[in-house]
Amino acid sequence: MKLDDLPPPPAGRRGWPWTEVGPILGVRPAGATDWPSISVVVPSYQQGPFLEETIRSVLLQGYPNLELLVMDGGSSDGTIEIIRRYEKWIAAWVSERDGGQSAAINNGWRRSRGELLTWLNSDDLLLPGWAGATAQAMIAEPDVDLVYCDVQVIDRESLPLWLFAGAPVSIERFVVYWKGAFAQQGFLMRRRVLDACGPVDEKLHFAMDAEYWLRVLTSGKRLLHLGRTLAAFRMHESAKTATRYSVQKADLIGIITRFCETAPPEMAAIAERARKRLHWNAAHTAYAAGVYKEARQHALRHLADEDWKEALPRVTAMVGLSLLGDPGRKLLQLYRQLRRREV
Repeated sequence: MKLDDLPPPPAGRRGWPWTEVGPILGVRPAGATDWPSISVVVPSYQQGPFLEETIRSVLLQGYPNLELLVMDGGSSDGTIEIIRRYEKWIAAWVSERDGGQSAAINNGWRRSRGELLTWLNSDDLLLPGWAGATAQAMIAEPDVDLVYCDVQVIDRESLPLWLFAGAPVSIERFVVYWKGAFAQQGFLMRRRVLDACGPVDEKLHFAMDAEYWLRVLTSGKRLLHLGRTLAAFRMHESAKTATRYSVQKADLIGIITRFCETAPPEMAAIAERARKRLHWNAAHTAYAAGVYKEARQHALRHLADEDWKEALPRVTAMVGLSLLGDPGRKLLQLYRQLRRREV
């Protein structure tokens, strides 16, 4: 698709994906007779200020076999006008009340036709070359089920903040330490993953991606990290993950608890470690969000899960810092800075 094919950008908007286009791919990829079809589902609700940029970042990939589906939850902020402006390039769209983001993703995937699937939040971006790079990786590695990339974190104005670099995937890393190996933005998976692992859990509204990755990993699927920055995650004050901390934490606790209860015998040791650290991780999550009372509550519950003599020093420190509130967090940051200098 040429840049001139799309509506002109708003006044003052330049660069990707307003006045720049991604690399145009050839008719035939290396190692295959044709480019595999890609379906990108964009779940959307009240993200009108960002949706047009998201849509353009998909359409301007320069990929010859890509469909875009926009599943909107009935927005009233100008979203429908944006969708209609780009309607001729969108394979399917709806704007109606739904069961939330997870339901919108599943609705899009049911309507999609692509061999390769992803979803992209309506305030995030694909970067130039994403489609070609991820699809080529799938062609080169037929046994790979899912590809993920490094992700640039951006602000409301699309300016870079920091880089989220992918890491090797590990069930233990996630369930024991609550550390994800990669961000959701820019992943691409084969349809056989959806067939084998099922749709996104519609009961989850924040950590649905983490639960899905855990399901994919425990089913034995093969994941591949592309060490390239191919997508962007937008941080802003109205972003869902920035405004609903308590639900996100509850989702994570539920996911890890279910894993501990249903883990196969070969993962019993990991499940037991995850159970013992559950409330300690929740305490850290609460503390990082500035919810100090919950941090203390989870830290004290951790004493009942772990050997209390071993856990007591760190729990005491957490309780003390949380009682100090924001000054305690600044004190902890200063301590960590001094430790890094010593190293």
